Amino acid sequence: MTGQRRDWVDCGPAAVALRDFNAGMAFIALDFETTGLSPQSDRICEFGAVKFNREGILAEFGCLCDPGIAINPEASRVSGISDAMVRGQTPESEILVDFIAFLRTCPLVAHNAPFDIGFLRAGLGRLGLPSLSNPIYDTRLLAKQAFPGRGSYSLQVLVSGLGIDPGQAHRALDDAKTCMSLFLRCLEAIGAH
Repeated sequence: MTGQRRDWVDCGPAAVALRDFNAGMAFIALDFETTGLSPQSDRICEFGAVKFNREGILAEFGCLCDPGIAINPEASRVSGISDAMVRGQTPESEILVDFIAFLRTCPLVAHNAPFDIGFLRAGLGRLGLPSLSNPIYDTRLLAKQAFPGRGSYSLQVLVSGLGIDPGQAHRALDDAKTCMSLFLRCLEAIGAH
C-alpha cells in the first residue's frame, strides 16, 4: 500500500460493526457495474444496493443507467451489460443524486470497497457534490479477520466456500445482496470468537 491514499475509507473495527448491527442500526451493502476499471475515466453503468438491519432487508436500489461513454468489451463480457442495454436509460449523473439520497448516513458495506467507493466519489466529484462521510466496511477485509487462511478472498470464491447463494454474479443488485450475506456471516464468525 506504499504511496496509496488510505483516507478513502473510515473502516471502523469489526467490533463496532457488530455492536451497531446488534443495536438495530441499518447498513447498506452496495455494488456497481462499471464501463471499465478507472474511476477517473470510466463510469458506473449499473447501481445496486440493499438496506438492511438485523430484522432483514428494508429497501433495495437497483437500476441500469446511461454512463455516457462506451462500455469496455472486457467489462461487458464480465457483467453481460452491453451498450445497447444502457442506451436511453437515465444518465449516471441523475441516478447518483437519487443514490446518495438512498444512502443517507447509513454505514456502507462493499466487497473490495476501494473500487466501488472510488467510483462513487469520482462521480460525486464530477457533479460538484460533497464526498461521502459514511462509515465504510470492506467485506474483503472483514472476511480475512473472520475466516483467516483462505486461499482467495474474492467475493465469488468466498461465497461459494461459505455456501452463500451468489444470485446472478457480476450484476449490481445481486452482488450487493451477496455482499450483505457475506457481511452477516463475517459478523457472526467474529462475534463467536
